[in-house]
Amino acid sequence: MRWYPFHNPDWVTSLFPGCIWHKSRSEKKVYLTFDDGPQPDATAYVLELLDSYGMKATFFCVGDNVIKHPDLYDRILNGGHQTGNHTQHHLNSWKTNNKQYIKNVKLAESSIKSKLFRPPYGKLGLSTYNSLKKLGYQIIMWDVLSGDFDVNQNPTVVLKQLKKHTKNGSIIVFHDSDKFLEMLKQVLPEYLQYVKDNGWETATL
Repeated sequence: MRWYPFHNPDWVTSLFPGCIWHKSRSEKKVYLTFDDGPQPDATAYVLELLDSYGMKATFFCVGDNVIKHPDLYDRILNGGHQTGNHTQHHLNSWKTNNKQYIKNVKLAESSIKSKLFRPPYGKLGLSTYNSLKKLGYQIIMWDVLSGDFDVNQNPTVVLKQLKKHTKNGSIIVFHDSDKFLEMLKQVLPEYLQYVKDNGWETATL
């Protein structure tokens, strides 16, 4: 089982203070985000579930998936949700030179048309960070990581950690990826009910 932080401590967020790690702690709002879509089964499932709860979210889309599934991308926007850039080919900044990475981000923007950006894997080198900021991107990170991408994780543990760390202004990461759909089905409905029961409003970024 892989180890990863469900919640980012302050020392992590201080490394890139120009990134957005959470929103206002004084407002009774949380910010649901979904990475890696749009993908046929998972994105459709998420959109239907969000609609049933009357909730909104921000989807950080892979440009190549937008090209493959333009109808799903339109459904996201038509549903009142927000989209952001997650590169064209889900690149790892730590394994890609800055020039190639930025070119890939710009390619994704041609179909996503958003200045919100989240780096795949949450990995961002300093030179790439500086380049993105100069280009006017708002870099959106998170303070709560669901762990839905870990198929070896116990869904009960995922839910427990989500509930433990969610607070006013939290930015929560899920994945609308077909690879992780079974985990999502076990976690997301109960978590959305928890958000509703605790009186949080969901908002886009």
